[in-house]
Amino acid sequence: MEKNASFPTKKHLHKNDFDPPPPRPCHCLLTCMLLTLLFVALVVVLWPGEPDVKITQLSVKRVKATAMFMLSVTIKVQNRDVYWMDLKEVDVGMKYRGRKLGHVESGRWHVRGWGWCHVYGDLEFGGLPPVDVVHLIEDIKKGSALFHGVAEVSGQLGFFGFRSPYVFKVYTLTKEF
Repeated sequence: MEKNASFPTKKHLHKNDFDPPPPRPCHCLLTCMLLTLLFVALVVVLWPGEPDVKITQLSVKRVKATAMFMLSVTIKVQNRDVYWMDLKEVDVGMKYRGRKLGHVESGRWHVRGWGWCHVYGDLEFGGLPPVDVVHLIEDIKKGSALFHGVAEVSGQLGFFGFRSPYVFKVYTLTKEF
């Protein structure tokens, strides 16, 4: 062979003369898995959920001689999401021995993201039959009365100052106090 042949030597090779090696399949698979996992994590964190509502305290505030009773109700509303909540209405209805005692409404509460708040209300009722009044007074003396309570919370979610059109409504049932 001739010395002046046109074969490239180490001196004539440039970086652009060769294509880069194809990516390994494991790198592409790992990248796709990480992106999918990140997407799923974002959906789980940012998906709007309903708050946790519990009637935490029910106590007898006052008993009048005219068989008028006043109950103090405390409700804990816990937000498990990143969004803040504006509670439009918190409505608690109470029953004793199958008879509706009444309900108390409270509104315009704000719960920050991953936070909680207590909502307080007083329920005043009367007009129970004398037999139920006697049973209620006996249960109060024992320290354990069987009330059925239903709490309904409705409101709207928001994020960074924007309100979402998502409106939630939550019901909870508590039996014994």
